[in-house]
Amino acid sequence: TPVSPEEVFQVPGSVDNVFRTLALLPGVSSTDDFGSRLAVRGGTPDQNLTVMDGVEIHNPYRLFGITSAFNPETVENFQLTAGGFGVAYGDRLSSLLIIENRSGRPDFQGTTAVSITDGNIVLEGRTPFWDNGTWLFSARRTYYDLVVSPLLDQKFPSFRDLQLQAGWEFGAGHQFTLT
Repeated sequence: TPVSPEEVFQVPGSVDNVFRTLALLPGVSSTDDFGSRLAVRGGTPDQNLTVMDGVEIHNPYRLFGITSAFNPETVENFQLTAGGFGVAYGDRLSSLLIIENRSGRPDFQGTTAVSITDGNIVLEGRTPFWDNGTWLFSARRTYYDLVVSPLLDQKFPSFRDLQLQAGWEFGAGHQFTLT
């Protein structure tokens, strides 16, 4: 089941969290009201596998599951498979979530966004050397802890994410990507 990043932004109450969007699909449900751990077709959350750009992500949640580790602004697509996937994906029984990050756009540009939990910035453009590559940089951080922690004199949970991807094409079907 493909889920576009635009869908993640459009679902009310998703808080830019792909897992809250996936919980609306048939056979998928959230295990609690505030978190985003999923039970797929009766399985438990530890029976789900999450893979981003070919790498297994062991803990794809931030802030106790309120938000996810994936910035929808840098993702090309999300693909959920509920059962029936090959042995190459290990011993998981319930689901496989594959996340593919997008390449940077060749024209230099940037965006910023603020959600209920965090703020982020995305910058992208053509690589400064070799004319055949692009780069994409993303930084996310919670902001409420900067305001509330000094006022209440206690620490609040927070997170910071940095992502950098650079890719070059060396002819048809030949690409080098550094993430």
